[in-house]
Amino acid sequence: MREFLKNNLKGFTSSKLKQTIDEGIASKDEAILVGLGVLFEEYYQSIDDNTKQHFLEYLSSLL
Repeated sequence: MREFLKNNLKGFTSSKLKQTIDEGIASKDEAILVGLGVLFEEYYQSIDDNTKQHFLEYLSSLL
């Protein structure tokens, strides 16, 4: 599933990726959550510990 989703997004420009994410969120379709989870995982695994800490502090402030 992860590879399928990543392959579907491969080559997207930042504006196309933003459009896809925005449309998915606006649709209220819970299926988008799987794709967002894959993107979250890729992002989270790519950032350093300091950035993770700031990111997690921000996320916890939203809850």
